[in-house]
Amino acid sequence: MAQIENPRKDFAFTLLIAPDPINPFLVQEVIIPESAHDVVEHGDINFDVKTAGRTKFTTIKLKKIMTTDGADNYIWDWFLSCNDVIIGGGVPPGQYKKVITIYELAEDQVSVLNTWVLNGCWPSKVGEMTLSRQGEDNTIESIELCVDQIEKL
Repeated sequence: MAQIENPRKDFAFTLLIAPDPINPFLVQEVIIPESAHDVVEHGDINFDVKTAGRTKFTTIKLKKIMTTDGADNYIWDWFLSCNDVIIGGGVPPGQYKKVITIYELAEDQVSVLNTWVLNGCWPSKVGEMTLSRQGEDNTIESIELCVDQIEKL
């Protein structure tokens, strides 16, 4: 019977958002996007031949702790740079699209097991926030980011 000696832990990760510095410990949860190929069917004599079509990626989802030491508007400012409804428009995509690198770490919290590089990321949705007079949880900001391309190194 096989036994698992050292299972990976899901808390062992860090991430970088380039070119901006962000404290990676603020990000409490990351859901790495799914990757999928469209299936293209071509006819042959009496059966279909299936080949890979366009590749699509779902959104990356982040949950980030809000800090109490002043305004924490990093994500909101990034979101508005894409399309600000007050001023009518945003900056060009080359200025608001960023590269996010996610590192899955080993149990020593230093060695890297897997690396995902997500290119062309930009915030498509800043989630709602719940405030409660009777709550005691940390305030969490949820963000969804569109992704142009994923590389797994």
